[in-house]
Amino acid sequence: MKVQENIYNLKSAFLFVLMLFLFQLLHSQNGNSEQFLINYVKIIGNYKTKEKTILRELTFAEGDSIYEDDLIKKIALSKKNLLNTPLFNFVNFETKKSKFKTISIIIKVEERWYLWPQATIYYADRNFSNWLINKDLSRTDIGLGLIKYNFRGRNEKLSLYTIFGYDEELILKYENIFFDKKRNHSAGIYLKYLQRKETGAKIESNKLLQIKLDNEYALKLYNLSFKYTYRKKYFSTHSAFLGFESRKIADSLSVVNPEYFSTNRNKTEYFFVKYIFIQDKRNSRVFPTKGHFFKITVAKFGFNLFPESKINSFYIKTEVSKYSKLSKRFNFGNYISFRYKNKNDKTFFLNTAIGYSSNLRGYEYYLINGTNFCLSKNTLNFELLPKKIFYLRKLPLKRFNKIHFTIYTSIFSDIGYVQNSNIIYTQKNTFANKLLYSYGAGLNFLTYYDTLLRLEYSINHKKEGGFYLHFEVPF
Repeated sequence: MKVQENIYNLKSAFLFVLMLFLFQLLHSQNGNSEQFLINYVKIIGNYKTKEKTILRELTFAEGDSIYEDDLIKKIALSKKNLLNTPLFNFVNFETKKSKFKTISIIIKVEERWYLWPQATIYYADRNFSNWLINKDLSRTDIGLGLIKYNFRGRNEKLSLYTIFGYDEELILKYENIFFDKKRNHSAGIYLKYLQRKETGAKIESNKLLQIKLDNEYALKLYNLSFKYTYRKKYFSTHSAFLGFESRKIADSLSVVNPEYFSTNRNKTEYFFVKYIFIQDKRNSRVFPTKGHFFKITVAKFGFNLFPESKINSFYIKTEVSKYSKLSKRFNFGNYISFRYKNKNDKTFFLNTAIGYSSNLRGYEYYLINGTNFCLSKNTLNFELLPKKIFYLRKLPLKRFNKIHFTIYTSIFSDIGYVQNSNIIYTQKNTFANKLLYSYGAGLNFLTYYDTLLRLEYSINHKKEGGFYLHFEVPF
């Protein structure tokens, strides 16, 4: 009996010590911070944006009971979420504590200009550096249209524009259409029609060979797709696409490249589905310096609904980025990407690898097609000019007279490999099945409205060096 009583006492003592340890652990995690009740959240400056659109990005809510230290972290995350939307130029949080252990939060936002008429000059080449080789003004297009950000005050984006000149194109996009109160579910509609008299026909000597026709269009394309997105948490999204595409090429193009399609027909039609998962914990969409990004894409083209087209393409692609703050002004970024694709599909326009959406710095003038590929990019950035804010007092529009500006210098190195088992292709293109690498340095100019200008000097594995101009983040 005494033995059982001693065992019971030991169990009770153990549970007491364990509970005391857990209490001390939880208390130490919150330090000496006090616990408050969030009394109310007030938003100022949202003249166009619906309040619920802003509240969706907050990691706290009215009625939450929270430690002050935790609230500081949640405010920092909420500010990052709001700035990563295309809605605001500046966001500030203010807190007011009371003696009754309540806290009030005031959010001040400065909205952007949301309606943008489009009058743009486009270059017909894959990137600006390629266009600079020719310096041919006739290889440019004029784009006219309208883009409405924050449509209906709900962070929806409506785009309608047409491109005419060297290429002719009509594009309609309606994105971020939320259809539930919690704003977890959204949809998008995309319509694209284009026709080109000049288009890429095949790759020789690792460069895109163009075909140009005077009396007919080399390529006509029609694409209609629907997108569904589920975003329950703040940093993760699941997206599913269902689409249909029709392509028609001129006889001359099929003669130049018999493998442009999977058959000897001049027209192909197919349905496609695509699933994309993204986890984005970067501190900035435009020029991240801290956090990480993960993306996986699974896509299938062709479901035997148009058997005469013989489209049967499948791939899985992963992308991982990591950004680390080494010191106050130094940061390091690393990007790794892999793609696996079925080898039995030799369709030219579905076997794009490096030089399209995936690229290596120093290879701006080259294209490498293939099925599987992997690449890694590494960049060390130094904040040469920390963020400065300028006021243009004479400019009456508040959404434009407050400008921020930052300059970074960088050194980088990239490495990649593309696998291609097509013997005919590899006989004329030596970059496939070969280790590719480059290195260089650059200047990055970052300013408001997500404007980024990158000026870089790169050297590739052939010891070719050159200056390149880009308008988007390298990864």
